[in-house]
Parts: sequence; structure tokens; C-alpha cells
Amino acid sequence: MFRFVISKEMKIDLLQEQKEELCTKETIIIACLSDDVIAFDIYLDATIIGFAMFSRWKPGNYFLWNYAIDMLHQNKGYGEQALYELFDLMKNQYGAKEITTTYLWGNDHAKHVYEKVGFKETDVIDEPGCHEVNMLIKI
Repeated sequence: MFRFVISKEMKIDLLQEQKEELCTKETIIIACLSDDVIAFDIYLDATIIGFAMFSRWKPGNYFLWNYAIDMLHQNKGYGEQALYELFDLMKNQYGAKEITTTYLWGNDHAKHVYEKVGFKETDVIDEPGCHEVNMLIKI
């Protein structure tokens, strides 16, 4: 259903509160220079609808670092479906066995999407200035 094209920057638009949940576009461009980072533009037909960026921790283990659906294409089920297809891609082309991710405590939408596709909570980081929930999926 979706097409994933290697990318070096995030080209989608987000709501202001969502921008605070992800790295800045500048940080993403710098991160994409690393050999351990794989980023994708997510297309539905000819329209870019999302962005995903993974960082490899070690062979078979990846961190879903930034993931978002363009603000004009949200709430249509694309976020979940694209994740399922990304898992297949990461497993078949990059040898992924486990993918971890985090979301900021209180981001119930991210929690819902991640749990719906099979991520399980592993722990919570609650330190001054940082309140994140860590999640893991074995694929």
C-alpha cells in the first residue's frame, strides 16, 4: 500500500504540538549523515504522507527515532498501517529483529498507535526535564 523512499530530511508538515515531540528538521538532517541512521519518506501513491527514521544500535536492533504522519493525512489509519509495512521492510531488508521507541509521557495518541501495532512498554524514564516511556517490539 505504501512506498518507502530513502530520505535525508523530514519533508512533512506537523501541528505545532507535534513538532515538540520530534527532533528538529535540522537535527534530522545532521543525523541522516550517519551510517547508522536510515530514514524514509512515506508515500501513498504519489503523495508524501509521512516520515520515519531509524537508528541502528547493533545488528538486528533498531530505534524508531522519529515517526510522524503529515498533519493533512492524520486520523486515517495510515500511521498504524505504515508501521506494519515498515516492520516488514526493516526485517526483510535490514535484518531487524527488535525495534525500540519512546514517547513523551502524556502523548496518548503515540501510546495508542504504538500499542496497537504491538509495542510493549519496557520502562519509564522520570528524571528532571525528561519523562519518557520506552517501548519494544520483536518482529
